[in-house]
Amino acid sequence: MGLIGILRVLRWRAAGHLSRPLPAAFLTPLQGARALEIGGPSAVFQGDGLLPAYPALASVDGVQWSRTTVWHGAMEERRYEPDGNGVGGRLWILEAADIGAIPDASYDAVLSSHVIEHIANPVRALREWRRVIRPGGHLLAVVPHKEGTFDHRRPTTPLNHLIDDERKRTGEDDLTHLDEILALHDLTRDPAAGDFDEFARLRRDNVHHRVIHHHTFTTRSLLELIDHIDLQIVAAETRWPHDIYCLARVPVEGELANNCAFLDSSADVLRSSPFHCDRSQR
Repeated sequence: MGLIGILRVLRWRAAGHLSRPLPAAFLTPLQGARALEIGGPSAVFQGDGLLPAYPALASVDGVQWSRTTVWHGAMEERRYEPDGNGVGGRLWILEAADIGAIPDASYDAVLSSHVIEHIANPVRALREWRRVIRPGGHLLAVVPHKEGTFDHRRPTTPLNHLIDDERKRTGEDDLTHLDEILALHDLTRDPAAGDFDEFARLRRDNVHHRVIHHHTFTTRSLLELIDHIDLQIVAAETRWPHDIYCLARVPVEGELANNCAFLDSSADVLRSSPFHCDRSQR
């Protein structure tokens, strides 16, 4: 990291950007909710996390694509315990973009952290997540901002590409972005990935590991995706070093989502972002 980067970190740290809790607007709608978490458990949602959602919930079930993952190891059969506080429930072994075994409108909320970028068909996934949320219920998503991660050299995935993935029914065996990832992934920001040969091996066999970031997001591109799914954005904030937080609500019958306040070039979420590409879009 250069001098400018170091000074930027110090500035945001002084402002409490690394440790200041997220506004209550993110958590108040989740009080007492029956939730489904995709791809967890997630440290950010634990009691000492920046967004302590688990303590607010009445219960939480989980979805993982496999009982054993590179992030969580082997998970207990049919039981989901995100932080040992008693709110856990059932573990579903399902693809994040294909949760058809779960009935419509069966949860008050869906949570995910650092998941959507790993899904080859995020529009399909979000439609499925929306389907299992009751009208008036909420989606809480935490997504890495590309500028703060090892993806900072990669182009931002445009919404029309994501829409095309849904149209083509892109599956998790897709390697469309592999060459781009191998060429532009910044290994200096990803020490856990090992050397290039190991990094490349796992990504070429991504269908068995799910380590690829198929797509990259900025604050605006994520909010445009949420808007495309016809969800009403309730709260959004972007934090150093690399996270975009978004809470959105499923409209009730007769209600239309209107997200102009978040998508406008002068939106607070863009103006206050620590990332240059967000502020330059104002």
